[in-house]
Amino acid sequence: MKIAVGSDHEGYRYKKEIKRFLEKAGHGCRDFGTHSEMPVSYPFITRPVALAVQSGEFDRGIVLGISGNGEAMVANRLPGIRCALCWNRESAVLARRHCDANMLSLGAGMITLDEALGIAGAWLETPFEGGPYMAGIRQMDQKPATAGAAAARERDAVVPGDGDAKPAGKFDVLVSFRFVKYMEGDHSLEFQVDPGLKKPSVIHVPSSEHWNSEVPRWARDRRDEILDRIREKTAHMRWEWEDY
Repeated sequence: MKIAVGSDHEGYRYKKEIKRFLEKAGHGCRDFGTHSEMPVSYPFITRPVALAVQSGEFDRGIVLGISGNGEAMVANRLPGIRCALCWNRESAVLARRHCDANMLSLGAGMITLDEALGIAGAWLETPFEGGPYMAGIRQMDQKPATAGAAAARERDAVVPGDGDAKPAGKFDVLVSFRFVKYMEGDHSLEFQVDPGLKKPSVIHVPSSEHWNSEVPRWARDRRDEILDRIREKTAHMRWEWEDY
């Protein structure tokens, strides 16, 4: 994997050892700073790491500070970033297994160096289980404007035809390394994907049983229509489709 790493001055010493650990394990690694123990503001280090992961240039990212709290908060402001603050191997395993954490935050003032290396190793080695946890990932990755109360309003909004959505005319499909976005006018749906080497390898979609409970009202009872449209637009991608 390609791993982006970064730390402020408080995490600098641990970061150097984590870089050695990653390189020894065969991972590609890029250091986004800082490069000394001179004081530096953590957002200026964390954000470039998170952007590198968000863009798909790097598979995952590791950031460090004295507690790791601020680094996690900065990273998680970016859509598609799921940065887990972990303090032991168990929390790292669950962050990957249940939450598909693509970034790890460590507090160099809270744990020993050996513990930090063990946490990083567990986080790197643990796969995402998918399945029932996909719904939570999709909801986490929604834009703020469509989350929470706004999502509830959209879900319950009355649409033409007394709730029976009519097939839309114009639509488009956007593909990124982290999601596939289906768009109709002001409406959109996002589907989580597993990133591959040059393109997504698997797209995760709600099963027939879960579709209506997972999507907003305008898309209910339109599963086959919407998925067929995505298939038509992305036939060249040749990825796998997986229901959850």
